[in-house]
Amino acid sequence: MLVERKEFLNEDGTLGYAESVFRSENILKTTYFPQSQKLYIAFSRGDTYVYANISPEFYKEFEAAESHGKFFHKNINNKPQYPHHREFKLLPYEIEGFKAIVESYNPEEDE
Repeated sequence: MLVERKEFLNEDGTLGYAESVFRSENILKTTYFPQSQKLYIAFSRGDTYVYANISPEFYKEFEAAESHGKFFHKNINNKPQYPHHREFKLLPYEIEGFKAIVESYNPEEDE
């Protein structure tokens, strides 16, 4: 479930990047850069990988998926069209910060 999404705009008003936090067993957070079509996925243990060739339309499908983990494993993970590598690992306080966002999320506030 998508819990929080923030957009950061370029000076010309176009989307520079979007950060999203998820309530998921596997995926904690994503950062998506539409112009370079790069998707950074921070997994629940903090390991963060970057995936290339992720179109804006495909990323919208990912965000809208009922299960982000299932979508990732079926459509992105180990697919040759989406080359990837490990980029970095979140620090423990960063992981806890994102988990706190998930825990404080109240879906009734969105209605």
